[in-house]
Amino acid sequence: MFCRQCEQTFRWVGCETMGVCGKDPEVAALQDLLIHVAKGCAVYGAALRAERWTDQDADYMLLNSVFATLTNVNFDALALEGMIRETALLKDKLQKEASTWGVEINCRG
Repeated sequence: MFCRQCEQTFRWVGCETMGVCGKDPEVAALQDLLIHVAKGCAVYGAALRAERWTDQDADYMLLNSVFATLTNVNFDALALEGMIRETALLKDKLQKEASTWGVEINCRG
């Protein structure tokens, strides 16, 4: 395990075996994956917003995903797995919506 997700990080470097906050390696990995999927949503969401497209449900889900990892309040692996699945489905929805709107995403920077 390597975790540096919160302000409780050991010596501001990272927790290596068990989080100072009580987080175990499985939860740390799930939170990292959730953030990774949320970033994909954010890329499509930002591009769609530039075209004046909005979706309050998508906004809420993305904020909820980030909140679940930022605040160190959700160490429930099953709940995080569900959020990852929901956020991945949202990314697919946003990707299709971007295609419908003719929005191209340049992932290479």
